[in-house]
Amino acid sequence: MLRSVLALLLVPATALSLDLTGKWGLSSGSLTYRVTHPLHKVTGKSAAAKGKGACGAKGCEFLVAVPVKSFDSGDGNRDAHMWEAVKAGLHPMIQVRLTGLKVGKGPTPQEVEVDAEVEFAGKKVLFPGLKLQVAEWGKASARLRGTLPLSLKAFDIKAPSLLTVPIQDKVPVELDLTWRKG
Repeated sequence: MLRSVLALLLVPATALSLDLTGKWGLSSGSLTYRVTHPLHKVTGKSAAAKGKGACGAKGCEFLVAVPVKSFDSGDGNRDAHMWEAVKAGLHPMIQVRLTGLKVGKGPTPQEVEVDAEVEFAGKKVLFPGLKLQVAEWGKASARLRGTLPLSLKAFDIKAPSLLTVPIQDKVPVELDLTWRKG
């Protein structure tokens, strides 16, 4: 139930034991949304994520973008209704800004915590203390996974309905992003 995702990640480089200084690119990324209705569940996924970033003395900034129309639920008619419901014509991108990264103890962090600001369908909503799982962390690569706990009401999106019964308000969006340095 997304049209695009734009994620911006600010990471204090001094908080990490690894040297993150330099340019980063998103080598692979996917975003998956899940919608629940009393009669069925729907999953839509996009693997069309693009992104880049740079790390310096003040930290890192990463940008990820996914076109709304790249999300596929397996039903073109349902996808077209999703684009209408999330106002894709007016707001073709979802933007996510992740700040305040905190790394756990140990040589390789297993989990990081960030504050996420999501701009979607023309509204911004803050998700403080979002936890991301570190699937890979090295000198030249990082893979982060996590779930944005999106709510349709928070973004003033009227829940689509089937047989006059609306979908659930909660629409979690799973992130799986692999970054490469260089």
